[in-house]
Amino acid sequence: MSQWCSRQRKNLTCPNATVINGTVDCVAGLGMTPQQYNLLYAIYAWTNAIVVILAGFLIDKLGNRFGVFLFSFLCVLGSSLFALGSHFKGTPYLLPLMLTGRLLFGSGNGSLTIVQNRITAFWFKGKELALAFGLTLAFSRLGSVLNFFLTEKFEDKFGMQWTLWGGALLCVLGFSSAIIVSAMDKVGMKQLGLEGSMQEASRKVRIQDVKLLSLRYWLLVLTIMFFYNGIFPFIADASKFIQDKYGNYSQKEAAYVAGAVYDSSLVLSASVGILIDYVGLRGIFALTCAVLTLPVFGLLAFTFVPPLVSTIWLGITYSFAAASMWPSIPLVVPQATLGTAMGLATSIQMVGIGLSNLVVGQILGTQSSEAKIPLWRWKRMMIFMLANTVSCIVTSVLLNVVDYKQGGTLNKTTKRSQQAERNCEREPLIKAEEEPNEDDGAANSINS
Repeated sequence: MSQWCSRQRKNLTCPNATVINGTVDCVAGLGMTPQQYNLLYAIYAWTNAIVVILAGFLIDKLGNRFGVFLFSFLCVLGSSLFALGSHFKGTPYLLPLMLTGRLLFGSGNGSLTIVQNRITAFWFKGKELALAFGLTLAFSRLGSVLNFFLTEKFEDKFGMQWTLWGGALLCVLGFSSAIIVSAMDKVGMKQLGLEGSMQEASRKVRIQDVKLLSLRYWLLVLTIMFFYNGIFPFIADASKFIQDKYGNYSQKEAAYVAGAVYDSSLVLSASVGILIDYVGLRGIFALTCAVLTLPVFGLLAFTFVPPLVSTIWLGITYSFAAASMWPSIPLVVPQATLGTAMGLATSIQMVGIGLSNLVVGQILGTQSSEAKIPLWRWKRMMIFMLANTVSCIVTSVLLNVVDYKQGGTLNKTTKRSQQAERNCEREPLIKAEEEPNEDDGAANSINS
């Protein structure tokens, strides 16, 4: 991964963000100004937000195997160009090469998540879907944790350029895994006799099908967006907040406390997935997670309770939210348009996070010379996080109401879920929401 400097804790999507917690060390290694360094993150985030929509449609149209090959290759190409750019420090070629690398990497990485979720949803739908999504989330968080613990040490020992090429090598390993997944997917489809029918369904997919996505889908997307708006912008500045408010934490200690959000989700994701697969109630879990997240930001804003309590608590609600919200998308859209639906959801989520980061940047101020941000600014930031969480509660309540009126797909238990999923797979796109349940018996049985 090209994010070799894991010491940075700041707004990653705004080129004019406050520079805090070690960014000076990072830009010195690259020979860039802080604004140029922040631009590397901005182009990645905004490219992701735009490209994933088109990528989702292409995956639906051309298939999983095409998508996983193309987007993993873009990751290899982008990370290699980024590493190559580091060899041109002090020249006019440095920034263009690294920006191009980040653009290609952003185009591939976010899109690769879409095709990964589409493959997971196809092979685990009606089985251990939440567990499968939970495991992918756990491995993603494991990558973040390992990056935090190992990348800085690796860079200290071998230097920045070898560290960046190490990230490119990891992308090559990912590309190799993509080839293996493609082969397994092809063999499995042939064994099930579904190759022809899936290709036929893909040919019928049109970009206009977005208009047919259900109200449940859009409410679910908004629920995801508002929940993540309160998670990622907080994590980006959490270590600085802990140092400013609680005073007795070093930079490293504060970073460890902030990282407890990811540590908790790493430990819990698989077991939470098993639980949700067993009991269902995905809509109820989404609402409950939003409600239980309110006290987290309340404690951080208005009390001096040790911050580790709040970050662990937030990690727990994050684990349940990710395992209940993302695996719900395959339940409310037909398989043929799942890539497009996942792409739209991811794009809206990232745009929401980006805008939230901009708001947080304005709340906290933009003077990099400010040694300590006033507590009243931090309190306003936490109130903004609370506002996002309240919005998440509102959309999740509406989601449960609409879902109940349309057959309760999200909140049905596992055995009934499996039958409803098969019915959804057999129904054409335009009927997917108009005829949610025809039989209250077996037919009523029913993803980061």
